[in-house]
Amino acid sequence: MPEITYLPDRDRRRGSAELFPTDQPLSLDDMIGRANDVEAVARALIGGGHVTIAGPRRTGKTSVCDAAIEVCSGEQCHTAAVDLFHYADAAQLAEALTVAVLANRPVIRRAFAAARAEGRRLATVLAEVGVNRALAELGLDLGPILDPRTAAADPTRALLSALELPERVAAADGRRLVLFFDEFQEIASPRSLYGDPDVVTRQMRAVLQRSPHVSVLFAGSMEHLMRDLFAPTERAFSQFGSYHELAPITVAEWTEGLRERFARDHCAISDTALERLISAGQGHPRATMLIAQKTHEVSLEELTHDIDDALVRVGRDRAMMADRLKHEQTLERIRLLGRHAQKMAQRVATGATLYEGLAPQTASRTLDALHDAGIVDRHERRWSISDPLMRDYLAALAAGRI
Repeated sequence: MPEITYLPDRDRRRGSAELFPTDQPLSLDDMIGRANDVEAVARALIGGGHVTIAGPRRTGKTSVCDAAIEVCSGEQCHTAAVDLFHYADAAQLAEALTVAVLANRPVIRRAFAAARAEGRRLATVLAEVGVNRALAELGLDLGPILDPRTAAADPTRALLSALELPERVAAADGRRLVLFFDEFQEIASPRSLYGDPDVVTRQMRAVLQRSPHVSVLFAGSMEHLMRDLFAPTERAFSQFGSYHELAPITVAEWTEGLRERFARDHCAISDTALERLISAGQGHPRATMLIAQKTHEVSLEELTHDIDDALVRVGRDRAMMADRLKHEQTLERIRLLGRHAQKMAQRVATGATLYEGLAPQTASRTLDALHDAGIVDRHERRWSISDPLMRDYLAALAAGRI
């Protein structure tokens, strides 16, 4: 067996995905740009406001929201966060929300951790640490939430009970509680996972507007669904708080941030290479980080700390290859939307005339379907595809290069 030689720490290179992560939210210290967004959102929440953030996936929403929640926690606020993608029904969401809220109390947080490690029921652990009695004094009964049979029999009651918990705990502790719902558009999913969307949202609003110690942060990746939940006057959440649109990450912020990331591995990137990288990413957070990640991978293979234009070109091509499966899966989704959907998506990608050769109603209906599926975006009467790598894939498909 060949002998393994380990490099001294000073000579060991940093991992590319460690320097340029693409598959998880970033911490406040690791974010590039977005400082003003984090500050504005946190300030509004600490001040008692409610905030909604919507936009395509992989554009930094969750990172901004997590960072804002971290700031709120540092300002002595209680915090609780739930991601609706993770829960199959109202009963599961109710339990997750209850756990997140009660975890602001250290004794309960430790008890929950022990319960999960030992595979024990949460209700039993709470009884052992005397939590049920203390909460009963606040007028709360966790039985409908944490008892599986009761919650399954009446999930709506379980969710409403869980929604009342933040205000009770916050008021009792003399703290503001900041509540974060991620992927909130799932509350209005056609599958009605959490009950009838109109009924559930009206019940939620009724509870939350009577919770003066609670600020709510809503985030969602299907922008049109989020706007439909909060904008129309007939919707339960109409005029509930304010809408925050994330500002673009500026070229100056990308320049400073990417240079600093490469420098962590003692790499120097030339001005022209950095310009090429930022241009290839076109301001899209994940695409830019993925191209940087793949460029750094090439530098590891080439045993170099000098990042030039040639490495960036290879890095961009590798980023396309890395996303190939995702692009093919997205293309399949597009094709399921109708026989003109691929043609219209390619026209958006290439900037071609959208309505040429199609009846206006057909073209408009197809574009709306692509928009509702999160494939294309619309800003000020202009259709676009936010992910430049997906856009380049569709353009290459249209040109016969794939």
